[in-house]
Amino acid sequence: MAEFAYKARDMKGNLVNGAVDASGEGELAALLKGRGLYLVHFKEKQEKKTFIGSISFGKITRRDLIEFTIHLATVLSAGIPILEGLQDLEDKTKNSRFRGIIKSVREGIHGGSGLSSALSRHPEVFPQAYVNMVKAGEASGNVDMILQELTGFLEWQEELSANVRKASVYPIMVFAAVGVLLTILFTFAFPRIIGILQGMNVPLPLITRVVIGISTFFRDSWWLIFLAIAAAVTGTRLLGKTAGGRLWLDKRKLGFPIVGNLVRKIALSRFAHHLGLLWRAGIDISQSLTLVEGVVGNRVISDAIKQAREEVLAGESLSRSLAKRGEFSSLVIRMISIGEVSGEMDKSLSKVCQYYDKEIPAAVKKIFSVMEPLIIVLLAFVVLGVALSMYLPLYTVLGNLGK
Repeated sequence: MAEFAYKARDMKGNLVNGAVDASGEGELAALLKGRGLYLVHFKEKQEKKTFIGSISFGKITRRDLIEFTIHLATVLSAGIPILEGLQDLEDKTKNSRFRGIIKSVREGIHGGSGLSSALSRHPEVFPQAYVNMVKAGEASGNVDMILQELTGFLEWQEELSANVRKASVYPIMVFAAVGVLLTILFTFAFPRIIGILQGMNVPLPLITRVVIGISTFFRDSWWLIFLAIAAAVTGTRLLGKTAGGRLWLDKRKLGFPIVGNLVRKIALSRFAHHLGLLWRAGIDISQSLTLVEGVVGNRVISDAIKQAREEVLAGESLSRSLAKRGEFSSLVIRMISIGEVSGEMDKSLSKVCQYYDKEIPAAVKKIFSVMEPLIIVLLAFVVLGVALSMYLPLYTVLGNLGK
């Protein structure tokens, strides 16, 4: 799909200029014909991007998508024509890239496409699950209600992301501060003291020799540290791009003490929220599980969903299929089983969502409560080690003077 600038003639022979998204000349001509226009000339428009280094401006955030969904739901529930609502949103949107996408959606609908079809042309902004939800709403005539559901869901995702960021910012900042402090000490402060210690002609204790070795390494081979960090980050990213590597990394995440429990809860919460949303929209279980498989964020749990889906298609119940995998909590299995028996799967999944919406913030607080004393102990250990490495040689010299 590309954007084409075109010149066309209307029924009166007047020249009309414009731009529209199309897959090629044939679709472009068909779209214009549907508007009573006849194609004269066209040219593919090149997308303009501004870069400074590797930073791209005009990024579309989840908040942009939330505002779009809220606006569209309000427009449709108020009975305002969708083209008029999209035009109003296009005029008010400050993000130039998103404004262009809204324009493309509006022109697609004006050309005869449905809302879901117009949205599907921009998968980088509107995920497949989002498009399928809108499509289900079009089929049932309840697009405004579906959009309201999507708004609540997207706001939950935003809140979840904020909680995860909150869990990681404090430890990262503290460890970064400790790293900067140690770098300054070992690179600038200790080298001045080392000469004094080595000139005392006294046996240096092990801890002092270790500090001297670390300080010498920082002073002479500091670049190896940055090289090692860059290699580790690059290696991890490359490993994550392979199927086997991603599976291995995600297994390690689930097995990591304390943090692994949070990772699992987040993945199961995503599973329950997405499946519940798709279920309420009336999307069949096979397609729902396929979509959920790609959004849980962990390959181990994603593979478990894929295996369960295959068994469900063969006639097995979803709860039993998930129970065989061993990756889902007893609560999830039990509530899905109740939903299957009662026929109220959406209510059962809603209770799972409510549980994890409380559990995830509690898990974040638990990480804080564990990390804080560990960081304090680490700092105390570093300060004590450095102090002893400086004090012990001086103590030995003062002891010799007293003899």
